[in-house]
Amino acid sequence: MNNPKTLCVAGASGLVGSNIVKAALAKGYRVNGTMRDAEDESKRPYLMALPGAAERLTLFSADTAQSDSFDAALEGADAVFIACFPPIYKGKDGTPAKDLDRQRGYDEIVKPVKEGCMNVFEAAARKNVKTVILCSSTSSTNPPEPVAVKTEENAVSDAEVQMNAGKFTAAEKIVMETAAKDFCDAHGMRLSIIIPTMMLGPVILPQHLEGDSHHLIVGLNKGEQVLHKETPAGSMSLSHIEDVAALFLAAYEKPDASGRYFAVYDSWPWRDLYAEFAKHAPASAMPQPLEGEPEEPTRFDFTRRDSLGVTMRDIPTTIAQMFDWLKTEPFSTRH
Repeated sequence: MNNPKTLCVAGASGLVGSNIVKAALAKGYRVNGTMRDAEDESKRPYLMALPGAAERLTLFSADTAQSDSFDAALEGADAVFIACFPPIYKGKDGTPAKDLDRQRGYDEIVKPVKEGCMNVFEAAARKNVKTVILCSSTSSTNPPEPVAVKTEENAVSDAEVQMNAGKFTAAEKIVMETAAKDFCDAHGMRLSIIIPTMMLGPVILPQHLEGDSHHLIVGLNKGEQVLHKETPAGSMSLSHIEDVAALFLAAYEKPDASGRYFAVYDSWPWRDLYAEFAKHAPASAMPQPLEGEPEEPTRFDFTRRDSLGVTMRDIPTTIAQMFDWLKTEPFSTRH
């Protein structure tokens, strides 16, 4: 790009955010990335080592509790990618979210995400940023009455139902999405919501290997049973993290893109996933086989996802690339 546009990535050191930064730099954009502490030496060097970062990446300290802390990073930005709201699993005193009562669950799990997200949106509005791409999760796609085939339109969680069932970590996502849509409708902003699930693939910061999905693969690679002693009957949706980042950029670059988009390749029974893992990991890491047949996996209609024009890697390829990358011991020689 002769005169590259500037993109702001809120949550630049997160799993999704760092991959958006990498993808945007690779396409020639300038990137303003936000972190809680832009000088954090456990994170900053990995981001600044990305190709193009020295010339086109600027990191800013910003806190979602303070809207004006995002102003500098949003100055002159053509769009903002909001990927700074990972799930909250515990209350302020460490109580698991599922064990909180209704009031505490809302106040300590749901409300901080909603208000933090609105603080970023308000900063974007102040800086006249008209395009927002928001990272949500498939926990926002579980309607009270199950649907045979999920679409972005019919798979919408009910926050009240989820909170009444103690599922505050799930409810935070649909509450965030709803508030975001209302804000953008009121302020004439274009909003795309990207909805990922379990994401695998090379990570940019070593801390990401400690996250739920990568922790599983790291353990399997070492021959350890991390998540399951017995193969569950259920299923899991999966995608390659670099494909998820590509969907974010595609939603930005496609001027008529708006609304929700699944960032999922497909859903497989855990039985089939472990059969695929077994091709790359020691037998000692595998759980006991499932007795009987697995439950029917979640089915999706990917028409809207595919309208963004991103070709996603299939599950065997994603798993193989994850294990192949891990076997290179990618962070063993880095500082």
